[in-house]
Amino acid sequence: MKPLKKNRLSQPSEFIKMMVIIIVFVSVFLFSKEVSEEQVIINLLVLGFLLFVLQLVFVIMYKKGTKTLAFWFLILLGLLMGGSVGTLWYVMKSGIVLRG
Repeated sequence: MKPLKKNRLSQPSEFIKMMVIIIVFVSVFLFSKEVSEEQVIINLLVLGFLLFVLQLVFVIMYKKGTKTLAFWFLILLGLLMGGSVGTLWYVMKSGIVLRG
């Protein structure tokens, strides 16, 4: 059996660099034009979801079965995303206007 070829993304440090680059490019794209208050919330939810997915891929690829700091960060991100989506759903359902 031939050994698998390793590419640069098989190293955790390279994968984390790629995650940061993706998030920076998406942030620049989302916030490059004038945005309203609602669009800022949507952009932050998109970035949170992207970070959650990239963190999930990282945990699955490198930390299978071990509860490391990346695993607990993933749990925290999931709870924050669930809470923010639940709050936005409640606000939209009840018609509460959030103004500063």
